[in-house]
Amino acid sequence: MTEKPASLSAAEIIVVRTDDTALPTRSRKANAETVDMRLLRTIGGIVPTDLPPISQLGLETTLAAMADASKAAIAADLDCWRQWCAEEGRSPLPADPEDMVRYVNALDAKGKKPATLARRIASLGSVHRMMGLAGDAPPTDAPMVRAALKAVRRRRGALQRQAAPLRLGKALEPYAPKGFTLAALLEACGGDLQGLRDAALLSLGYDAGLRVSELTMVEARHIDPQDDGSATLFIPFSKTDQEQEGAWAWLSAETMRRVGAWLEAIGVEEGPLFRRVGVDRRRAREAEPETALARTTYSIGTAPLTRQGVNGIYRRVALAAYDKGLVKLPAGKMHDAIQALSTHSLRVGLTQDLFAAGEDGVGIAQALRWSSPTTALRYGRKLAVRSNVAARVLSRLRG
Repeated sequence: MTEKPASLSAAEIIVVRTDDTALPTRSRKANAETVDMRLLRTIGGIVPTDLPPISQLGLETTLAAMADASKAAIAADLDCWRQWCAEEGRSPLPADPEDMVRYVNALDAKGKKPATLARRIASLGSVHRMMGLAGDAPPTDAPMVRAALKAVRRRRGALQRQAAPLRLGKALEPYAPKGFTLAALLEACGGDLQGLRDAALLSLGYDAGLRVSELTMVEARHIDPQDDGSATLFIPFSKTDQEQEGAWAWLSAETMRRVGAWLEAIGVEEGPLFRRVGVDRRRAREAEPETALARTTYSIGTAPLTRQGVNGIYRRVALAAYDKGLVKLPAGKMHDAIQALSTHSLRVGLTQDLFAAGEDGVGIAQALRWSSPTTALRYGRKLAVRSNVAARVLSRLRG
């Protein structure tokens, strides 16, 4: 597919669809291990040699029922536990409750968050159950271990650091957000193929409030256009839908225009919607240098973007928005503001915008597929105050 935009009359634009091996990649191990392999390798490094035989079928079934993200987290947590045990001369499995209390205190002294400590202890409990070492209850349920975690929460508080929100940035006065906004990032996206993809990615991710795992799985066939220009998006799998019942989300007409422009530009109808774009800019070789064309070749991959790739897009476009003067931030705070953006920022931003618009936690949790209204409230706690019972009643009585 070759196109020469009117604005680039002296340039040649070439779009090629290629296998991902043709695109530059970070160096990787020749035989990358799967999440299951990594977890089993990690467990194999700490199980006692005298462990009674366990059911291979039972272990395989347990792993099949777990999400890849959960298995990766358990493997990472076990690596941390194994390292601490090696340094302290302790036996990793079965874990001793007193050792776990010392472990919690050691991690707390290093500044680890209460939520991180709770997850690492929970991972140890999962491994004890998987390996038949739990008995009536895993040692992680021992009263002293529970008390150690509670003591950390009381001492440091349980409030977790949140991803910086990417809110819409318009039409929500008087509660317009400050800093980076979706509107600013969309305006910063260029008109080339990378810009078209980035704009479609940002717009769709915001409308549907997608987690990054959901965003990277979107395909054109999941989108059902409606007569008014909007669409519904089928989400086949998510963190809170491990049995893959599927869910639906709404997409605005603006998002559909951006998605349509991206699909038309790349000429792809099947496979992941958001994929890598390689850019090669050079001058075409011709006899007369002054008449040589500036040639840009875009290589469109076949695999979906990764979590790291999506995160990189958010931050790259945010920097472009700042450089273009679309965002007002003190120079000294720009770097930290960009680093605070993550793959969760669009989802958090939509949640906060809905609270700012006066919607309740139950409706927001249902629309964004949060596990519970409590989870949604955690991300919009401050904004929810503006629409709670006291605010609605007292605003009428006291002005």
